[in-house]
Amino acid sequence: MRKNLINSWLLATLYFAAVLPGLLLGGCESWLPEAHKIDIQQGNRVNAEDLDRLQTGMTREQVKFLLGTPLLQDAFHQNRWDYLYYLQPGKEEARQSRVSLFFDGNILVKIDREQYKPDAQKTTEDKPAEGK
Repeated sequence: MRKNLINSWLLATLYFAAVLPGLLLGGCESWLPEAHKIDIQQGNRVNAEDLDRLQTGMTREQVKFLLGTPLLQDAFHQNRWDYLYYLQPGKEEARQSRVSLFFDGNILVKIDREQYKPDAQKTTEDKPAEGK
């Protein structure tokens, strides 16, 4: 009988030792510092100035020199290059930007800027500091 009582007391002590800190700290979220989240960038960041310099009639080499190597070169659509950019700035919503280029052989024939969003490419480092 005494052994069962000691085992029960030990189990209750271990249970409260494991659960009690969680219960006490569960409501403390408001005063704990929030974790820092970094900006996550992926893809090709295309500047508006570089995009304005892009013209139909350019060769693939000229486009690569101006914008860099495209993120997507689809093996099934060899005449299309996609410059994608994805940004997840810290705790904000994710943003995307896309420029699609179409070639006829080696010559650029069409520039699709419909999904290009220059503001989507601004990180927290690009924004001017307050008070300056």
